[in-house]
Amino acid sequence: MSGELSRTSSGGFVFNRPGTPLTPAQTDMLLQHISNELERTSDLVTEARRRLAAAQEAYKKAEAKLLLSPSCPRVGRGEGSVSAAERDAWLLDRLSAEWTAQHEAQVLLDIATDGAWKVKDQLSLVQSLNNNAQSAANGYRGGGR
Repeated sequence: MSGELSRTSSGGFVFNRPGTPLTPAQTDMLLQHISNELERTSDLVTEARRRLAAAQEAYKKAEAKLLLSPSCPRVGRGEGSVSAAERDAWLLDRLSAEWTAQHEAQVLLDIATDGAWKVKDQLSLVQSLNNNAQSAANGYRGGGR
């Protein structure tokens, strides 16, 4: 990467000397870096979606198995029956690992998605900077339509 740009810990880019005009070659380099980063973050989102789907499937399978087990409290109004909330608490107590895995997978998907949007926003910004650099290099003097 050039001396004009640094990568942040979150995968984004920051300018080392804000306010310094960029050349078309520099903005082209930035566009290439950000395009690569967009592809990388897209891969992260895809992987996070796969993990979430797997965690949801594991949770549902474990939940169904518990619901059909003879030890599962039966919901009803008669003697020996429990409320739906009590049954749900019984289930959650036994599904805490699956619930945690599903929750963590959702959080990772949210983080990956946020990162991809951030890079997409940066790509739009650099496209504008590239237009400015091209105009400056071609001697654009401004003016109306």
